Amino acid sequence: MSDKLQFVRVDFQRFKALERYALHLRHFNILVGPNNAGKSTILAGFRILSAALRKARKRKPELVRGPRGNTYGYSIDLTGISIAEENIFFNYDDSEPASVVFKLSNKGTLTLYFPEVGSCYLIAEGPQGIPRTPKKFNQEFNCSIGFVPILGPVDHHEPMYRIEAAKAALFNYTASRNFRNIWYHYPDEFDEFRELLKTTWPGMDIEPPSVDYSGNKPMLHMFCPEERIPREIFWAGFGFQVWCQMLTHLVQSKDNSIFLIDEPDIYLHSDLQRQLLGLLRNLGPDVLIATHSTEIITEAESDDIVLINKKRKSSKRITQPSDLASVFSALGSNLNPILTQLAKTRCAVFVEGKDFQILSKFARKIGFTQVANRSDFAVIPVEGFNPEKIKNLISGIETTLGNSIVSAAILDRDYRSQDECEAIKKDCERFCKLVVIHRCKEIENYLLVPTAIDRSAAQKVAEQNKRAGSTTKYNLSAQTIIDTYADDSRATITSRFLAARRRFQKIAAPSIDETTSDEAGLSELDQLWSVEGTKLEVIPGKDAFSGLNQLLQKECGISLSATSVINAMKEEEIPEGVEQLIKSISDFTK
Repeated sequence: MSDKLQFVRVDFQRFKALERYALHLRHFNILVGPNNAGKSTILAGFRILSAALRKARKRKPELVRGPRGNTYGYSIDLTGISIAEENIFFNYDDSEPASVVFKLSNKGTLTLYFPEVGSCYLIAEGPQGIPRTPKKFNQEFNCSIGFVPILGPVDHHEPMYRIEAAKAALFNYTASRNFRNIWYHYPDEFDEFRELLKTTWPGMDIEPPSVDYSGNKPMLHMFCPEERIPREIFWAGFGFQVWCQMLTHLVQSKDNSIFLIDEPDIYLHSDLQRQLLGLLRNLGPDVLIATHSTEIITEAESDDIVLINKKRKSSKRITQPSDLASVFSALGSNLNPILTQLAKTRCAVFVEGKDFQILSKFARKIGFTQVANRSDFAVIPVEGFNPEKIKNLISGIETTLGNSIVSAAILDRDYRSQDECEAIKKDCERFCKLVVIHRCKEIENYLLVPTAIDRSAAQKVAEQNKRAGSTTKYNLSAQTIIDTYADDSRATITSRFLAARRRFQKIAAPSIDETTSDEAGLSELDQLWSVEGTKLEVIPGKDAFSGLNQLLQKECGISLSATSVINAMKEEEIPEGVEQLIKSISDFTK
């Protein structure tokens, strides 16, 4: 079969909530917006297409009605797709046809055409025209769709069905009632599913389905040992049952072109929502999520987020983290689950701004999932370097909760000398159990790993070429770009480093004159600058990463995120400082 294709754009015309709307897709797409904005309409189009593709892979096309007259296509039965047929047409007006056009990375199109109530046709036009055989269709349209259907509790008693029922259950509302059958008939990926479950739900395990022939008909059981005590999955909690089903659909869908999830926050606790996002990034297919979850939105990269508003003509992808304010405004969210988490854990980690988003990605990379998911503590962002504010917040939180909390503070170094960092750390330890001041200027410095940046950029260019049919080559050197930035910035860095040292000396040792202070400061900075690794710790990491992205956008039409660079890092490339920090947080929360 040909290489897996990507969906690059979808155009909706008079389909359900969308009168005329365009959605542009990338690898990761998190659809956000208020209720009735059109998110579920988008997923409904993909679900209909999924059923249509299954038919087209097995049948020859026949003459059907198309937007431009009779053509070859496939008649699609909507009754088994759990889509309300009466509201297929915009504003319930069926006087004009509706359509959804999916554009693919090979320039082919798949059109769902609804000429009248009760009628739906799929029309496929590949690079070489309309395929006339199932073999030709499969060659030109390798773009299967996976999704999580409506989930519910598993049945108490589940008979063993035929394999056809288990296959159908992967795509419809009967999935929860056929959970054991799915793994009985499709066991190839069970070991992967089991390992994922054990990793993401500590203390739990699951065994393959077993058949009970003692009754009138064969029954299936699945046992879940917890601390060596086996119990049937029916007796496990609903949250665990849903998580098992979620992982099942993830594992079973890893070879698809795109994977859809509609509002996972309905089913999953915030910890599991964060875990889900991490799993989806490594799944393989493109991902399309519709959600209201502030946990998912804050954990995501800003340019993964797509704002949906049916009153507009097209979707809007968030390009700057500052634009997230409009997202939360649209959702009507105050984004304040912090006190709830604090009441549960009585443990707080204070960070500057959104630094923990990067830390959590590193934590997941090196296997500290409890830290990545913030399971045992609340993250409290503080604007800028402000130990006094942290002290006051701790006091206020303890008064509000009526209990003491244990706290950690993780702060940027900025241009402070080692002596000043030690003094600040000692002061903060009066009210924080753990105090870490980065050995680098700021958290973004940990992303400045040239080999990983080159690897990530080359992969992004390759993905873009495949999606757009272009032939751009990545010929840049991250090491050269960063070195040039460092050299150009040295004078500014030196002046700020010395200024910070003078301010500290006036308080800590006013008898030392500025000349002596500057000489000591220059000596410290020269020592840091003389080693390639520590030089990259001194420069402004956020500005360097931003400048790198500006050049990548200009030369290659791509930009890198913290996630893409961290994912590209090899184990030996992960900065020692960040690895030590994550281990310290893990020990602190224990």
